[in-house]
Amino acid sequence: MITEVIVASTVGVLLLILFLVKFFNNNRHSSSANDKNASKFNESANEFENENQQENILTEEKCNQSQEGNGFEGGKKKYGKPKSGKVKLISDTFTHPLLVTSLKGHAGDVTSFDLSSNGKYLISTATDRSIFLWTIKDVGSKSVKSIRANVEFDSARLIKFSPDNRSFITCLENGNCIRVFKFKKNEDGSFSKIEQVMDDFPKTHSADIINIGIDSAGNYAMTADAGTRFDILNLKGDQLSSVDTGTMCNSGAAVSPCGRFVAAFGFTPDVKVWEVAFDRAKEFKGVKRVFDLKGHKAGVLSLAFSADSSRVATLSKDSTWKLWKTDVEYARGQDPVLVCTGAVKDKLDAAHIAVSPDGRTVAIAVENNVTLYNGITQEEDQKIAAIFSSEVRHIMFSLNGKYLICCGDRQVKVFNNPTGYKSQISDYTAQLKTCNKNAERRLTEQLEEAKKALKELS
Repeated sequence: MITEVIVASTVGVLLLILFLVKFFNNNRHSSSANDKNASKFNESANEFENENQQENILTEEKCNQSQEGNGFEGGKKKYGKPKSGKVKLISDTFTHPLLVTSLKGHAGDVTSFDLSSNGKYLISTATDRSIFLWTIKDVGSKSVKSIRANVEFDSARLIKFSPDNRSFITCLENGNCIRVFKFKKNEDGSFSKIEQVMDDFPKTHSADIINIGIDSAGNYAMTADAGTRFDILNLKGDQLSSVDTGTMCNSGAAVSPCGRFVAAFGFTPDVKVWEVAFDRAKEFKGVKRVFDLKGHKAGVLSLAFSADSSRVATLSKDSTWKLWKTDVEYARGQDPVLVCTGAVKDKLDAAHIAVSPDGRTVAIAVENNVTLYNGITQEEDQKIAAIFSSEVRHIMFSLNGKYLICCGDRQVKVFNNPTGYKSQISDYTAQLKTCNKNAERRLTEQLEEAKKALKELS
């Protein structure tokens, strides 16, 4: 009996040991399996997270590319971030037979420039907060003298000389208001320093300012925004008048060189022109609508006055440019006269136009290309392609019409203008066919001078 009990107990113990061994083995395998499953889960989660991050990056890049393509970022015109000096741009190695010089010094994208009324100076501003004053009276020389200043706590996206060339105004990128600077001179009359002279003008626009200007008499400044407004201010920043342009959305506005007119243009196909009136004591009288430029079939993208304000060039989304004669007696009911219409081969979503001082040559910038047109024959004469890595941001003719100037990337580039001489030859040749004998000699001399100048340039 005792032996049977012992055997039964031994068997029970052995069964218990076997059960415990099996239990622990199962737990170990289960734990291992769980670890493997957890590892696989973590790997899957990491892969999913990486895929999501990659997808988000791609989506963000596409959004940025879309914003860049539209030229806007966060509701403001995007000019690009300052680029590292190590980054090679098209403009760094660009060459062309018409290129006279490149004005280099900015570390950020050049957003705007202007010429002094005496033609001796050019002032430019960029996204790196820098402002450069260039002495361009000897623009063909190997080195162009310059002085530099920085915009404090902001950058300037627009810039305009005062009529006396002793100061200038800027539109601040973040402040969206006007800041005034002046030049200090050396004893020999050369400029030595640029400094801010007063507090910023009060902020009057809720929409971004897209154009600024000063009249030739120094009576007022103009600011136009991306909405439907332009303001007339005195040079202390006080608002004299605010005008609704009725364009649905402004593309821009410009003050005529004579200072009498402000032209606004935008979504609608017509350019609207106002007269800004002052009395002899320089007291502000008011702003009055005087005439429209009608003829385009789509919105107007850009506008430029000739130096004497007698001609206006307009560029439209309908892929045409027009040249208008505006020195008319509008008070007696005379309308502006359409001088000619030219065609643009490129698709126009954003572009700039400039007209030479004599009104005979038109330049149009589309993307990073500039095309020169004969204003007499309306024919395309020269195309200067792929000047910058980014778009051309501003374009002007020099006051003597000899040079075409444009900015983009980190540079301002100056080109010869052979089309100007060709336009003169076309004009003088046409006039000789109908002129009287008294005018024939003068026109013949002018024709020969233009031919000689073109030959020397070639």
